[in-house]
Amino acid sequence: MMMLAAIPYESGFPIDSFLQGMAVRLKRRGLRLGGVVQHNDGACGDGCMAMSLEDLANGRRFPISQELGSGAGGCHLDAAGLAAAAAAFAGALAERADLVIVNKFGKQETLGEGLRQEIADALLAGLPLLIAVRRDFLPAWRDFAGEDWVELAADETLVERWVLDVARQAA
Repeated sequence: MMMLAAIPYESGFPIDSFLQGMAVRLKRRGLRLGGVVQHNDGACGDGCMAMSLEDLANGRRFPISQELGSGAGGCHLDAAGLAAAAAAFAGALAERADLVIVNKFGKQETLGEGLRQEIADALLAGLPLLIAVRRDFLPAWRDFAGEDWVELAADETLVERWVLDVARQAA
């Protein structure tokens, strides 16, 4: 069974709330989770979205967006916040989480930055990993992950079944 699953999604699909809900559902089943999910915490003063990443092992949140002022054309990712959130993966590796969830393989990861190294570290450690990938980033995802992954639809029952099967196999 593949230890890596990606959920391809279209722009505009509420993937962040989907992954948050999956994390809650899986924790209720008693699984130890590592990694991060994204929360969109409301609008910043300049109209962008305030975003944070939640460490699934302990609930700690790391702001990852920064306001750039009224002249800015949008939000910018706060690299310091993203770097702080990367520490969530060290705990997942040390504690041998049952599953690592990553909010997404996005623009930063396609550029070789973001959480790319942490994703690779979790996979090299043999931990099952679930990640979301926006469809326009699938070519970069395939370059990164190769063909050793399974594609899952954004369906709670289907994702939960894959997670439970992988967790049983890893035990």
